[in-house]
Amino acid sequence: MTRGGGGRKPSTSVGRGPEFTVMTYNVGNGLARPDRLASALRSSGAGVIGLQELDQSQSRALEGSLSEEYPYQILLPAGFEGMGLLSRYPATSAEVISLPPTADLICTLDLEGRKVTIIVAHPPPPISFSGMGFGGRTEARIRRVIEAATSAPPSVILGDLNAASWQKTCCQLRGAGLLDAFAAAGRGRGSTLPVRLGRWRRLEAVNRILMGLPLLPLVRVDYIWHTSDIQALGAWLGEDAGSDHLPVLARLALRV
Repeated sequence: MTRGGGGRKPSTSVGRGPEFTVMTYNVGNGLARPDRLASALRSSGAGVIGLQELDQSQSRALEGSLSEEYPYQILLPAGFEGMGLLSRYPATSAEVISLPPTADLICTLDLEGRKVTIIVAHPPPPISFSGMGFGGRTEARIRRVIEAATSAPPSVILGDLNAASWQKTCCQLRGAGLLDAFAAAGRGRGSTLPVRLGRWRRLEAVNRILMGLPLLPLVRVDYIWHTSDIQALGAWLGEDAGSDHLPVLARLALRV
């Protein structure tokens, strides 16, 4: 964890508690070039950023070039299993919950004296592109994410959930009383995948030919969910920095 100064304070509006902007981005296991990624995150305006599929080169670039903007950094590069958190606000605790083939990161941030739980989540799809089934492990991961969010509110989940909004994963989150920021405060479908082909090991020959070609995102699998003691003021898609996913941002306010 990299620590620095006190970070920028979130703004406060009449009738609401502190406001802050969050972002989630699957950076594509190296697809988003490190320099381009650092520039996009710097210009995003987000105070808290959750990353999935963070690789070593991306992690080194973010640690080296964004330490002033994001003095609190938890970077765990491991390719597909990698993750990270960048924050302008003090991180007072961090825990990694490992349930292979991926893991989740649970952090506590201090926003003007109020503790906020941030969960960076990346559960596997029930069925992977290799044909391998992760159904039981996916459900276990979502249950763990729900438990972490509901046991320590106010909470925000930043993640690539590998599921459309109508699938079981999102139904479980809604059933637990969690709220989808983009559904509440965004416009349009908010599709985030695929922007381009990802790094699929079983499709290396196709990747080499088509990797750079832009695609039309068709499905929303990247989300910002939160507990009911947080209000979503706005939600939108962020800048394409070269990944196969688009980032999602939301402006949130703690309820008083």
